[in-house]
Amino acid sequence: MKMNSADTSLTTGKAPLYIAILVFTAALVLLLVIAGIGNAAQTTEARVPMSVVTDTVKVQKQFETPINVFGLVESPKSTLLAFDTSGQIDEVLVEEGDAVSKGDVVARLDIQRLKARQKELNASLLRVKADLDLAKINYDRTQSLVDRKLESAQRLDETKASLSVARARVEEITASLNSMNVALDRAVLYAPFDGQVDRRFFDEGSVVNATVAVVGITSNEKYQARFAVPSDIIDQFDIGEPVIISIGKQSAEGVVTQRLAVRNIQTRTVDILVTLNSNDKIRPGDMAILSGARLHDETGSWLPVTALSNGLRGLWRVFVLNDTNNNESSSALEARVVEVVYTDGNNAFVRGALKEGDRFIVDGTHKLSPGQRVSAVNVTDQVKSKLKSKPLQGALQGVVQGGVQQ
Repeated sequence: MKMNSADTSLTTGKAPLYIAILVFTAALVLLLVIAGIGNAAQTTEARVPMSVVTDTVKVQKQFETPINVFGLVESPKSTLLAFDTSGQIDEVLVEEGDAVSKGDVVARLDIQRLKARQKELNASLLRVKADLDLAKINYDRTQSLVDRKLESAQRLDETKASLSVARARVEEITASLNSMNVALDRAVLYAPFDGQVDRRFFDEGSVVNATVAVVGITSNEKYQARFAVPSDIIDQFDIGEPVIISIGKQSAEGVVTQRLAVRNIQTRTVDILVTLNSNDKIRPGDMAILSGARLHDETGSWLPVTALSNGLRGLWRVFVLNDTNNNESSSALEARVVEVVYTDGNNAFVRGALKEGDRFIVDGTHKLSPGQRVSAVNVTDQVKSKLKSKPLQGALQGVVQGGVQQ
């Protein structure tokens, strides 16, 4: 009777344990079933091809790259004024930045010595003129005596020679006076054209030698920009052709007015002059940029840089659709190796295993792999305008093959 009571008590104590084990097992089975259903759903979703945007490869035998030609703005007329005789500067009538008109007095030399020499020559002229008058009187008197047989012919010849000498002396002094007048006029510097004073080298009291610059003047006429253009693009700029150049942050319109016939021996370039339509906010010495284009004989295709992904050995790869299975719903991807010839940061000209009409993936190549099946959608102009450059652009900036320059 005691044994039955003990067994009943032991069985009653194990019941909660059995119930807990049963509940745990049921919960575990339920979790496994739920996980299986989730995996099945994920597998079904993974089998749906990824949607990608594609465009068509267009092969061309040539391509153009922009090229910037740098030049300087200069004045069509610029001069350094100097005296042609030595002397002391008496006054300088202009300061740097002053506007001058043609004929304005700019500077003067001290002319005291020139004036004294002028007075001396005037006195000499009076003396030789008096000698000339006396020689004329003697010649006339001698001529009369010879006519009356009262004087010899030799005496007439002597008086005639004296008259010629007196006339020569008058002409000599007159020429010296004319030379002195020129020297006095050259002792004053005049502005040769309308412009602005850009340099002042000396002040009053300075002693200068002949041909030493005293003042610099720049013309106010329409400025010119001088460009050293490479010979292979010089034919793009004909005389009379309107162009737009960049000067700092502004653009300026101008016309090609000169194309020099001589090639620079050192740089092998040809200079052209562009006359600007306006001088507004422009100064001589400003840096100017003239844009042109260079044609390259290279077969390849233009692709957006977002279509490129890193390949092996410094090359790049492009994903194209393999439509050989004629599956309209999806296509397998194939990686084609290409070489970047030129890039402007947004687009790249490439050559390699691409042919006309191939459909390539425009962007999102970091999510793709060869052999993956995708659903393709043709790119539209709106999509193209919204494409943005990826960090890949930075790596492409330094890739320029075959001597192509930007």
